[in-house]
Amino acid sequence: MRIAVADKEGSVADFRDAESFLLFDLENKSVKLAQSVTVRKDWYMSVPEFLAEEETDAVICNGIGRGARSSFREADIEVYGGVKGGCEDAMQAFMNGTLSFDPLAGMM
Repeated sequence: MRIAVADKEGSVADFRDAESFLLFDLENKSVKLAQSVTVRKDWYMSVPEFLAEEETDAVICNGIGRGARSSFREADIEVYGGVKGGCEDAMQAFMNGTLSFDPLAGMM
């Protein structure tokens, strides 16, 4: 399973403010950083499209808008919005099943 975390200076960022996305792979109840992808404003594709190409299963972020959430849904990527704190901590909480998130983030 591959999880993307919106990152800004080591903290979980709002989707639109992310400087990079940390891609983590979950294997055998362990997590490892697969890669860090810097967000570029001149990308030929959207971030949801890019993450779908990277076979991402879920994205963790703080704030997210309706349009971005809809794009992730179309790409069949689960969204965990409203997450605060450090990226590594969020990933660990996700893996442990204790991630605190807002299921309605970006829905209204």
